[in-house]
Order: sequence, then structure tokens, then C-alpha cells
Amino acid sequence: MMNETRQQIMEEIHEVEEPLDQPVEQNDLPKVKKCYVIGNGRSIKGIDFKKLEGDTFGMTMAYRYWRTIGWFPDYYINIDHVVLNHHHKDIQEFINQDKCKGYLLSRSILQTCPDLKDNKKVLFLEDLQRQHGNPFRYLIDWCSGSCAFLFAVILGYNEINTMGIDCNYVEMIPECKEQPDGTLIITKTPEENPNYFVDDYQQEGDVFNKPNCNRVHKRSWEDLTFLLTGFVHLNRLLMNVYAYTDDKTEGLSKYFTKKDIKALLDL
Repeated sequence: MMNETRQQIMEEIHEVEEPLDQPVEQNDLPKVKKCYVIGNGRSIKGIDFKKLEGDTFGMTMAYRYWRTIGWFPDYYINIDHVVLNHHHKDIQEFINQDKCKGYLLSRSILQTCPDLKDNKKVLFLEDLQRQHGNPFRYLIDWCSGSCAFLFAVILGYNEINTMGIDCNYVEMIPECKEQPDGTLIITKTPEENPNYFVDDYQQEGDVFNKPNCNRVHKRSWEDLTFLLTGFVHLNRLLMNVYAYTDDKTEGLSKYFTKKDIKALLDL
């Protein structure tokens, strides 16, 4: 059973309603609830997160950088089993510092950090996937980025701005090597990492999954956009989604309205 505070967080989640019989009147338009879903791609290099106006969703290993600038997102998402296992001590310490409103993780972290199941702000992907009426239940493929986006949807955000989700990984950088189990390990902290907005995002000794961009990330976003289209249509929701990126990066502009990342660099 969820504890009381976790229950309160869950009550914020948008519940599926019956389709409306009549179109929404202009006076009944919902207030804009704006957020940024922040990936870790190269296209957001130089962005000052402190200047973003709206709630923020951050993910995976970016908390290392957040610590250096004294800024943290409103919500933290990490459902990568390998990253959760390898960095479980650091991630638990980060969560215990209570910098965010809420956290979405995979239950796989409970194998090494069982105390997190009692943390009042931590939700688990697998619980959302079992919840009746929750769109997480219908995801086939997913990644931390697409889960962060869908988490924003069920929390009621109706203007979602994505950034740093570039989907153009270099699968094997020179500073990594493959291990017998198929995971990769960083053998030397990169001086320049083409995959991330800070060069030391990955550091010597880090273990991680091969990106598998086409098989994992792109499929996850294709699945998410298909699900989102049906969810928004059936529930007559009004939602605007934007993909901030640069001229050299398609990112999520394949699925959502493109905006120039320079607008955020100039804040």
C-alpha cells in the first residue's frame, strides 16, 4: 500500500474521463500548466536552467551537473535498470537530500535500496503500469525521456516543452568499451562527449547501456506519440507540445512542433 504522501502525489495524476459529448467552450478552456521535459543531449549546451519559466522534469545522471550549479528540477525520472543499479548509492543520496517534489524510478532499484519504498515522494513505473486508467499501462516501449513526458501528462501539464532529447547518439565513443554482459563502461572521462550537454556527464568507471537509439529511444517516442494522440483525442484534452532543438538536430521535431533552441539560450 502507498503511504499517505505518496497517495497525495498519485491523486494529482490525471484520471481518464469519459469523452465529452459537446466541444469545449472557449470560457471553459483550462489554464495553461507549463513544464519543460529536459533531456541531456548536446543541443542544450549552454542553457541556464534557472531561467526556465515553468516546472521542470530532469532525468538520469544529470544530477551531477545540477549539484554544481545549485539547481534541481521539480521532478526526477530514472527508469534505466543498469544506471539505477550501478549508481544506486549516489542516487539514493540525491533523493534523500530532498531536492525535488517527486521521483519516478523503476522498482529495480529496490534490490539495492529497499528503503526507497518507504520514501513518501518516490513513485515506481511498475506501479503506474498496473494502475487502471493510467496511460502508462499501455506503453509497449519506453525510456526515461518518454516516461518523463508521460509523467508530465498525467500530472496535468498541458503545455509541454521538450529539450535536449536529440536521439542522435554516437553508440560507442572512444572512451568506452563493451563488457561481457553487453553493457558499456567508461574507461576515461571524455574531454569532449558528443552525446551530452556537459562533457563529463559520463565519468571514468560509469557503467551504462549501449544507447541503441533506433531500437530503444526512437521506438519509445514513436510509441509515446501514438499513445498520446489517442489519450488526448478520447479525453478531449487541449495540449500543446513543443520540441526545442537546433538547426542540426531533428530531435523530437519529427513528432512535435519545432521551436528554435536559441530562444532558450537567449533567456
